[in-house]
Amino acid sequence: MEGPHPRWQTEGMPLVPARRLAAAALLLLGLLGLLSPTAQAENAGESGRADNRLAPSSAGLLDVVEIQGVIDRPVVAHLQAVVNKANADGAQLVAISLDTPGGVNVALDDLVAIVADSEVPVLTYVGPAGAQASGAGAVLAAASHLSAVSPVTRLGPATPVDLGGGEPDPQALQRAATTLANLAELRGRDVDHAEALVRDGRVLTVLAPGATADDIPADIAAQTPGLVALSARDALAEGAVDLVEPTLQAVLDAVSGREVEVEGADGELRSVVIAVGRDNANVRFNNLGLVRRLLHTVANPTLAYLLVMAGALATAFEIFQPGFGVAGFSGSGMAALGFYGLAQLPVNWFAAALLAAGLALLAVDLALAGLGSLTAAGTLAVTFGSFLLFGGPPVLRVSPWVLGSVIAFVVVFFVVIMTTVLRAQGSTALAGAEGLVGQTGVVRSTLNPEGHVFVGGSLWRARAPQDAGRVRTGTPVRVVGLDDALTLEVERVDSDAPVG
Repeated sequence: MEGPHPRWQTEGMPLVPARRLAAAALLLLGLLGLLSPTAQAENAGESGRADNRLAPSSAGLLDVVEIQGVIDRPVVAHLQAVVNKANADGAQLVAISLDTPGGVNVALDDLVAIVADSEVPVLTYVGPAGAQASGAGAVLAAASHLSAVSPVTRLGPATPVDLGGGEPDPQALQRAATTLANLAELRGRDVDHAEALVRDGRVLTVLAPGATADDIPADIAAQTPGLVALSARDALAEGAVDLVEPTLQAVLDAVSGREVEVEGADGELRSVVIAVGRDNANVRFNNLGLVRRLLHTVANPTLAYLLVMAGALATAFEIFQPGFGVAGFSGSGMAALGFYGLAQLPVNWFAAALLAAGLALLAVDLALAGLGSLTAAGTLAVTFGSFLLFGGPPVLRVSPWVLGSVIAFVVVFFVVIMTTVLRAQGSTALAGAEGLVGQTGVVRSTLNPEGHVFVGGSLWRARAPQDAGRVRTGTPVRVVGLDDALTLEVERVDSDAPVG
């Protein structure tokens, strides 16, 4: 956490048919074609050049952003783009609906600056009932010009801002407390409450109408040491929040006509009257674009782990097949997305290396047809690597049931599924290779004495006699035999001989 912002091939088998490669290429091109227009539309919207851009004079223009789940870099970038666009279009208000356990790879300064540099008032609403705003969410609420909550929600604690950074040191805590205290004073809220969100780990919950603190279940109270339960009236009177309403619409009705202070481009504070009543509100909902939504989705421990494992298994399957086809392309794509997700999360990279080593051991033992000690060692490595992969709070961990299920499937995949596939594949390849004896083909890579020949419509590994010397590419050859490794034994033929 940083200080305050100054302004806030299996050998011997025929290669994959060309149609499989063509299908993979078409699939890749299709995906690129799908993503490109979306990305262009997203970029146009962020730069204020979208076709549906509203004029700066649009009356009652209201931008709404919904943030659910962990706040990560794509979410922060999206929020910054929305606020920038609201300022460019002369919006009346940016309303952020929050339900988040905190942030990952985000800094306090970045969150504060998004709001502090905006000449359009920003309102955060923690709701509906059951929602929470902890860590980065609490900081965003503290920085906002207006802070609203629904009854039966939780606001706080404000640290750690970055769930992946562990517990902050005392100096970082002091900086955070000072920043939130300054923000509270600037917004006219209670300074002590703002500091307590950092120093005491305070969690504010506003009671439902007619409820008392005694109505809170004992287990919830025990799990939240810093829990402070206040009635709506007391929360407002103490200046903990600005509004308490059950819905976002009720909040917007309550703020219409309200005067707030914002910092202008010249650094001077000026008063702004919000005009977003039901009769004149022009609501613009701002959702994550396809690319950012994808990146935000994969920055989830369970999904990132599943993508990495699925990508690794698909790639392993492709490695044991001749050529490179759909499984290889899809596996590479899943693995790339999974590794992106891991890079955004608090990961034990020693455990990640252990996991990779375990998968490699399983693949090596499969290639050796051993299924013995290497498989056992690989299984242990995959198990320990999986369970030690993620650290941090429970929200950033994978369920043990998911881990156990994936590990069991990995073992079944290598020991049962792939063994069966390779046996069937070997039988098919042997029958096909035996039918090639007597046919003629052409050398595709120099035989010295081994290389590759094209015969029978496929590419095969082949060996020339020792006394033949180097057999150059393009030389006609005849298949005269087959060894145990499915390597064709060939001999030169006259250049006028027909090639099969």
